Amino acid sequence: MAICLAHSLFILSLSVLTLVNPTPVYSFDKYFFIFGDGLYDPGNKIFLNPDEYLPSFHSPYGTTFFTGHPTGRYSDGRTVADFIAEKEGFPFLIPALNGSEDFTYGANFASEGATVLDSKKDETSLNLTSQVELFNFVIDLWKLLYNETEVKRRVNMAVYLISIGAQDYFDSVYFIGNHTIIVDKVVAGILDAIKALYAIGARKFVVQNVAQLGGLPFVKQKYGKLNETLAIYAEAHRDELNRTLVELGEEYPDLNYTVFNAYDAIGCLIDAPEDYGFKNGSSACCGNSTYRGEACGALEYEYCVCGNKAEYVFFDGVHNTDAANELLAEWMWNKTKGYVRPYGVHDFFKSSSDNSNLQIQIQMPRTQAARARPFKVYY
Repeated sequence: MAICLAHSLFILSLSVLTLVNPTPVYSFDKYFFIFGDGLYDPGNKIFLNPDEYLPSFHSPYGTTFFTGHPTGRYSDGRTVADFIAEKEGFPFLIPALNGSEDFTYGANFASEGATVLDSKKDETSLNLTSQVELFNFVIDLWKLLYNETEVKRRVNMAVYLISIGAQDYFDSVYFIGNHTIIVDKVVAGILDAIKALYAIGARKFVVQNVAQLGGLPFVKQKYGKLNETLAIYAEAHRDELNRTLVELGEEYPDLNYTVFNAYDAIGCLIDAPEDYGFKNGSSACCGNSTYRGEACGALEYEYCVCGNKAEYVFFDGVHNTDAANELLAEWMWNKTKGYVRPYGVHDFFKSSSDNSNLQIQIQMPRTQAARARPFKVYY
């Protein structure tokens, strides 16, 4: 059902965008696509759950940056992808399921609760396979606006960020057996997505591993001693992802990838928050009970919200604050900090902008063209 809904939205957007008029020429030549879960969800969840009350669309979410207009991001402000977009000078990537919007510079397919594996048949979030299928709809949209050579060039130049897997391990916390079975399946699913995108023409991948799950406020509060199981999953995921990406790079020599080591990056913020300008890395800013690990923004439960969100690493039990995401984005953008290897994300975008002097003829409606300049969008 979820993929059918998404398909309908894209068909609607395609039908609208076929009403084209002649067009201007652009020199801004960067493209960015996001695949993942709630850490990067910009508001896709509402399109999958239109009748459900979603706390992320209500205060206290979004109150640091999107004041008075929560957008569905699971933070008090921006995601890491938003900060990367700001650094590179293009708009925040809009929810891919918002089919009436402009996908000139890319799209964000991330959905809270998304998994790599399709074990739950959950229609309230988009698993990784469905997100890749939706990417094909965006390419179909581009094909209405640009010639085949231009579409291939853009797909080839774009940067693809993939951050997913934590929900798979939450769902497998009670699994009895060898945990490497689950890790191998999750990592293999991520590699399958990379291969599928590669087959379409994608070449630049930023792959983020999962955080130290055992240290998340939600995990410590909900799972107790089982947080040790989740800690094992997360560490094994980091190691297996690194190993298999090396093999993938050998198999596809023209594939460029870099790994953002969120496992160690967020681990540092949890263990020594004061070293990075924070005061609390163990509890969330918003939520209830010992670690404020659950119920942030919930209607049916009481919860607390901290006074100074910038002092906290976590906004709710799983997701980071605007302040923490800003720091993580810097660490992802710039390889000198040591958390992203072998390239910083900026290196990928620099290689794209080397071709920015190309004059690109775009068959685009004037209304779309007016929105296609770099600016911040609020929705």
